[in-house]
Formats: sequence, C-alpha cells, structure tokens
Amino acid sequence: MRLLSLIVTLALLLGLAPARAADAPAGCDSCAIKVDSLAQPTRLVGKWLFTREDSPANAAVTVDTSDTTKWRLVKAPGPWKHAYDDKKNFTVGWYRGAFDFAPGLVGQEVVVMVNAYMGRTKVWIDGQEVYERPLDANVQRYYSIQPIPVRFKITQPHETIAIRVDTPLMTGIYMLPFELRKYDAHDGTLVFYQVWGGELRLVIGFVVAFFGLFFLLVYSKTRYALYLTAALASLVIFPFFAAPADFLLGLFEPEKLTYIHYFGLYSGFFFYLFTQFFHKFTPRVNKIGGGLMGVLALVILSMTVHPNIDLFQHVRSIYFVLMLAFGLGCVWQLWNGVRAGKPGARVLFVTLLIFLASGINDMLLALGEIATISMIFTGLAAFVAAVLYVASNSFANTFVENKRLVTELTGMNENLEAIVAERTLALRQKTADIQSMLQNMPQGVLTIVAGNRIHPEYSAYLETIFETTSIADRDVMQLVFSNTNLGADTLSTIEVSIASCIGEDAMNYEFNSHLLVAEFEARMPDGRLKALELSWSPIVNESDVVEKLMVCVRDVTELKRLANEASTQRRELEMIGEILSVSQEKFQDFMQTSMAFVDENRALTEQASGPTAELITQLFRNMHTVKGNARTYGLGNLTNTVHEAEQAYDDLRKGQSTEWEPETLLEQLDAVRSLLDEYAKINDTKLGRKGPGRRGNVEKFLMVEKAQVTQTLQAMQGVDTNNIDAMRAALLETQKLLRRIGTERVQDVLAPVAESLPSLAKELGKEPPVVAIHDNGVLVRTQISGLLKNLSTHLFRNAIDHGIESPAVRLAAGKQAVGRIDLDVTIVGDELTLVMRDDGQGMAMARIRQIATERGLVEPSTRLSDEETAQLIFLPGFSTAEVVTEVSGRGVGMDAVKGFLEREGGHVNVRFLGVQAANGNRPFELVIGLPAAFAIAA
Repeated sequence: MRLLSLIVTLALLLGLAPARAADAPAGCDSCAIKVDSLAQPTRLVGKWLFTREDSPANAAVTVDTSDTTKWRLVKAPGPWKHAYDDKKNFTVGWYRGAFDFAPGLVGQEVVVMVNAYMGRTKVWIDGQEVYERPLDANVQRYYSIQPIPVRFKITQPHETIAIRVDTPLMTGIYMLPFELRKYDAHDGTLVFYQVWGGELRLVIGFVVAFFGLFFLLVYSKTRYALYLTAALASLVIFPFFAAPADFLLGLFEPEKLTYIHYFGLYSGFFFYLFTQFFHKFTPRVNKIGGGLMGVLALVILSMTVHPNIDLFQHVRSIYFVLMLAFGLGCVWQLWNGVRAGKPGARVLFVTLLIFLASGINDMLLALGEIATISMIFTGLAAFVAAVLYVASNSFANTFVENKRLVTELTGMNENLEAIVAERTLALRQKTADIQSMLQNMPQGVLTIVAGNRIHPEYSAYLETIFETTSIADRDVMQLVFSNTNLGADTLSTIEVSIASCIGEDAMNYEFNSHLLVAEFEARMPDGRLKALELSWSPIVNESDVVEKLMVCVRDVTELKRLANEASTQRRELEMIGEILSVSQEKFQDFMQTSMAFVDENRALTEQASGPTAELITQLFRNMHTVKGNARTYGLGNLTNTVHEAEQAYDDLRKGQSTEWEPETLLEQLDAVRSLLDEYAKINDTKLGRKGPGRRGNVEKFLMVEKAQVTQTLQAMQGVDTNNIDAMRAALLETQKLLRRIGTERVQDVLAPVAESLPSLAKELGKEPPVVAIHDNGVLVRTQISGLLKNLSTHLFRNAIDHGIESPAVRLAAGKQAVGRIDLDVTIVGDELTLVMRDDGQGMAMARIRQIATERGLVEPSTRLSDEETAQLIFLPGFSTAEVVTEVSGRGVGMDAVKGFLEREGGHVNVRFLGVQAANGNRPFELVIGLPAAFAIAA
C-alpha cells in the first residue's frame, strides 16, 4: 500500500498522472464557470477562490486549494481586507477559477475583462502566463483605469485561470466589467472603455490644468481669491486625472502612480473653499480641516518614497471621511447660495450632487457592497467643469462690467465737479449719521490706534461710564485700565498685546485676542467700584492688516449687583424649600440635637490639650450624626458645610493629617453653627414655625405653596444673567414671593372667630350676621394673627350684642332681618388700617353720657361733643349693658381692644358716618391703625 502511494506521488510530481481536483467549497462561483455560448458576455462576478500566499505554484493547474487556512472565498469585484480573521494588511492576492467550455467553443479566441485599478497584474491560463502589467509585450497598450482585455484561445473544455494582483488598495479585482467575451478586433466596447478611462481622462486632466494656470495668472492681476481657489483646485486635481495614464505606467511603478493619484483628491478641500464664495466663509474650519487633510495628503505622497501599507490603509480611510465632510460642507454652502439666488450656485449644486452620487457609488464599490463601474472620475469631471465654468463666467462678467464702467467713467468725467459735490454731501451725511449714532447710543465705544492712543471719535456714553470728558488721544491704558483690580503683570500683557496687533496681520490678533481681558472692576474718583465688560474687534484694511482695535465698553455694575442679590435670594429660597419638606416637630428636634452636638464639639476642642483617639472618634461621631440627619431631611446647604468639618475629623482619625489645629476646627464649627442659626431664623421668623407643635403643619398658614417656591427657584436658575431687564423681573418676582412667606390672608386669620358668631347670635336671640371681609390684597404677618383674633372677638361680639337689632326690630325699621358686619383692610402710607362697621342701631350717645355721669366719670355740667363722648367707651370698666351676661356687661371689651392695640404701637378711633337718628343714636365705624410692618400688599 505504501509503495502504491509513493508511485502515485512521484507520478503527480512528474506530471505523469492526472491531478485530482479538490472538492469545490460551498458557495464558490469561480470553481465551475460554465460557458455554453459566446453570443453574450459571461459575467464572472461572484465569490472566487483567493489566497494571500504569494507563490508561483498558485498558477499551476494542480495546486491544492483545499486548505481553508490559506484559500478563502472573496467577492470579485470587491475588497480582500476581511478575507482572513487576523485582519492583517497585505498587498498581493491570487484569484483562481475554472472554466467549463462547451466542446463547440474549443479553438475560439476569447477575452477576459479584468479591472485591477492601477495594480500590478499577472494572468495565467492553465499555468501559462498570458498577461503581465506593466511591461507586457503581448498587448499594444498599457491599461490603467479601464479594464484589461486578457486574450487567449480556448484549447480544451476545461481551462484554469489564475490572476495575481499586487496593489496597496487591497482591492484586487476592483470593478466591472468583469466578464468573458468573444474576441473581436473591432469590439466597440473595448474601444469605449479604453477612451473613457484612458485618452478622455488624460485630455480632461490637461484641459483642467491649463485652466488652472490661466486662473492663476488672472489671480496675480486681480487678487480676487475666487480665481486663486479655482486655480489651486484645478492644478491639484491634475494628478488624479493624469496619474493613471497608459504611457506613465510604462515609465513609473504603478504603486507610486497610485499614491500620486490619491494625492490629487486633496482638491476636495479647495472645492469647499470655492463654494464658500456662495454663502459664507468658515476660517476656523478652513485652517483646521485644510491643515489636517493636507497632512494626510502629504503622508500619502511620501509613500512614493517610503511605502507603508498599514499606515496607508488608516490614512486613506480618514482621508475619505474628510473628503465626505468637505463634500457635505459644499452641499450646505451651495444650497444656501441657491436659496439666496447667487449666480452660478445652481449649476454647481447640481454637478455637486452628481459628484457625491459618484462618490457614494465608488465607496460602496470599494466596500464590496455593489458590483459596478467606478464613477468618481465622471463626477469629478462634471463638478470641476462647473467650477471652471462659474469662474470663467465671473471673469467674463467682470470684463464686461469693466467695459461698462469705462464707458460710465468717460461720461462721469464730464460732470466730475457735480459728482464730487454729490459724493461730498453724501459723505457728510454719513459722517453726521455716525456722529449722531455715537452721541446717542447707550454703550461705550472707542477705537485704539497706533501708539495705544484713543481715536477722537468715540461714543458719548463713554464719558458717562468713565465719568470724564478727557478721553480723546489719551493712552488707553491710562483711561481704561488705571485704578482697576488687574495686576501689574496682566496690565503689561494687555499693553503688549494691543501694540502687537495694530499695524500687523489680522492673524496676530487671532493669536493674541485671548490675552485681552473681557471683565474687570474699576474704581471711580469718589471711591465707587464699577464692573466693566469689554468686547474687542479688529478693524482691518483690504490687505488684512489691523489698522485699529474697536472696544465696546459695557457697565455691568447693576447687572452684577442684581446677580449677587439673585444668588442670595436663590440660596434663601433653597433653604426655605428644604425646611418646608420637613415637619415642624422633626425640624425642631433636628435643630436642638444638631446644636447640642456642635456645642459639645466646641467644648471638647477647647478643653483638649491635644488629639487622642477617643477624642477624635467622639468629634467625628457627633459631626457625622449631624451630617447624616441633615442629609436625611434633605438640607443640602447644611450637608455640604458639615461635610467639610467632618472631613477634617476623618483625616485625623485615619492618620492622613497629624497636626492638631484647634483654631481651624473651631472656625469650621463656627461655620456650621452659623448656618444652623440661619436655618433656625428662617424657620422661626420667616416661616413662623417657632416652638414644637405650634400651628402644626406649616402649609396651614403659609401664603406660598411649596411648589411655587420650587418653581420660582427654577426660574431664578434659568434667568439670562446678561439681560438686566430679565434679572430685575426675576428679582421682583422672588422678592414678592419672599415677602409673602410668613403671611396670612385676613379671612383665614379671622375664620375661627367668624365661625363662632352663629352660636353667639343664637344665644342673644338674633340671626347670625353676614360678615364681609374686604382685604384689598393685603396680607398680614403671622405674628399679629393672635392680636387680630383677640380684637375681632371683642368687636364682633359687641356688634352683635349692642349694634345689630333683633329680627323683629330690624324689619320694623325697614331693614333686612339679618344684620351685616363689614371689615375693610388697607395699607395707607406707613399704617395698616382696619375699618369695621355694622348696619345696626348705631351708638347710643345719650345712654353713654348718662352712664358716664352716674359713675362720676364726667361732671353733670360738662358738655361733651359726640366725638368726646364716643371716647368714653374705651375707659376701663365702662359698659352700656343693663345686665351682666356671659357675653357682655363686665366693662372689659373696648378697654381690652385699646390695650391690645397700644401694646403693638396701634390705636383705635370712632368715626361717625352720618347725622343723629331720631332715637338719638349715630351710625359709626371703628378705625383701627397698626404699623404697616405688620402687613404687605400682595
């Protein structure tokens, strides 16, 4: 058996025995290409056997392709980048296929169309080399972009083809046509591809280069950047068109021409520059993008000397991404140009879309997603033609316009004096307009000229800002930057930066503008500080040289003050919102325990002669407890401050800090205690929740919803800090909210008293009166709620008892059976005024005088006016009740009212409303006055 195997092996090596073909792998389209007829071309597109092992044996008919670690299937046309799992880059790839020809086709000549896109290519038929590029003697021409016609004669029904491609593009069989067709010396298809990818491409390349030189000459005369951009785009694109030329492949290595060919795509950057003339310029994008793409282009060009396949593949990908980015930028520029009706924008936009479509086609072709023909040359040719057309049209229009201007100038010379006078008048008008603008604009504007001097023309508001009229021709450092909070080093930098910009290229300003300060504080002659903001702008001439620097000065003192005030109010609102989220009892308990811990830490620190482990642990435990409780209750402002004190103890506890600094520790405790006091003050004074259990839940008496506090806080955080009107509006709204905190509506304060009146009226045999309270938008402080309740208790009871009659008496007098009590609340000047009246029988003047005489309060002979008589009701023990009851008759009602008011700085008076009635009574109202600090206008 071993002998038989040895004989078979020797036979195979000597070619005396037929080779056994390995089983074709699944999905292999090239393993059995059946050709039954040559009437129509046979498409060879599909999956082909492929290997990167570069060995001459791969061309042999008998080569073993069963080893899947070496032989793979790749799409053709398509890239071979991902043929192997290790993803390594390689430049040489072998394709292998087998033709099964119908017996009747043997003896005929055929052509295999293979496009390897400038790559070195060799083709074998049944192990016999039939084509090599470059330096192939079997064809009359070299083929570059157009497909290679590999010509051979069918000698047997089964023919094996091997194709070796050496290319840094890692895309061997690049594009269509990839087919087998009958050979015909006059085949028009072959001629078309040869002209389209060869002569036509070269002709277009030289035409574009010629126009590029032409526009370069035009630019040298006109200095118009559009012509320079068109020239550079045309000259840089030339290698892309010309490098694949057939005659160059006979002189230079294909790899060098490939890199030069790709370098020509840098023209895409100049296309982007050209489209900016139709919308707007993007200097920063131009500098960064153009520089980056230029570096990539030079790296690709350097590979003509030092090739590096790994670097080339990475650079090429980034290169294409930048090309796509610039292409999209061109679309945006031209689309805006079309919308603006710019001449030439439309034709450029249409050809740009063609170019982008061809680029997308070639990108998908390079990725192997589609099998088609490379169209980038066609798209680029169309767009370049449009660029040259637009540039030529601009030049032609300029030429025609110049001729027209010459004609006009000839006519203008005849009336030169009148024209000069007209222009002079217009100039004077424009100068007057500028002066008027400078005199009336509410902003400081000045210009700095050479020598750091201020130009005499400046806005009048500048004098208001700097509070001086001595501005013109002064040194800018002396006027603007003297007496500021800027250091000497900063001032020196500003002075040098200004001097280095004026008279220099605008680029110098770009380099130094970050050194020119934008904000500082200046001290005025009377000692006041002003916050000033500066914005700098260069004024350049046609040569892009900075002639002056324009400075806009803005007084933002008020804006800063409002911002600081807003910050303070925002912090207070945050603390209020935090407190409102905790019940009164829990908050009071937290405050008591926290202050106790802080006081304990202070005592321990002051008494300690040095740190001990037990002391540090106790200090840390106390502060950690305070922080934990603060975090639990959501007191964020307090949590952050306590954390700093806790961290100092923690560092001592962990040995990260070994120095015992009691002064620092006490300062931190003072900060915590100060913030605790602030929370307590807001809770006790602002929110009126002092003492455990008092008033229960704060929402019961606050006139501000917690949601409104949160909403106002969010509005404060979102206000535009550069808009002084918005800042003022936000502050007013916040102040209004803060003023309402700790206040109540009068109706809510007096509601319990009003609810008790029906039972009182029933006890007196009367109908419950209608109580109408008119607060006129006035809110009262919670600290006088008790006073108002006490006052209303006495006044409402007196009105029902002494004033309002029984239903029968009221009906007999022509009144409604139900009485009415009115209370009007207003703020007049610095006084809170409450006016109370009822529609009862009025004040019994005779009865009051009688009782006063009987009790010896006045002499019988004394004559008192009604006003003096009315004041007797406020005397201690005075009462007009005939019988002492649970309601009245003890003589403490109006006396108590007066006493309550006087203790709070208030007063009460009687004001008569009309003439004396038939029964001797007079209608009246009680006027109560309290300090206005006890109320606010909502």
